[in-house]
Amino acid sequence: MASKELARLGDALVNFVVSAALSLASGRAQGEKVPRQTLREAYRLSKLSTTALPYHCDPAESVEALLGYAWIRKCLSSEFAVELIYNRLSKGDALEKALAFLVDYVLNSCLRG
Repeated sequence: MASKELARLGDALVNFVVSAALSLASGRAQGEKVPRQTLREAYRLSKLSTTALPYHCDPAESVEALLGYAWIRKCLSSEFAVELIYNRLSKGDALEKALAFLVDYVLNSCLRG
């Protein structure tokens, strides 16, 4: 989860997924850049926070790298991620909580060992 390349891919994926989910929720096109603080809070709320990260690794980047890894391994589709975020937002979850739910889904479904 310290891969800068996966974090860059995950950054693009997260921004797209959140933008698409917010567009569906509002009924109008939106293009969002998810703030680092939002991703750090999603990390804190998720089971990923129980993982010891290298001292130099930003929690926000670990969320992005995990999601990028899951997507590139075909464990997570962008369509499913949009649907999951949209459904959580529709139920009243804050974006941070919705992203934490997505992270936990990836941890439980994609990285079970």
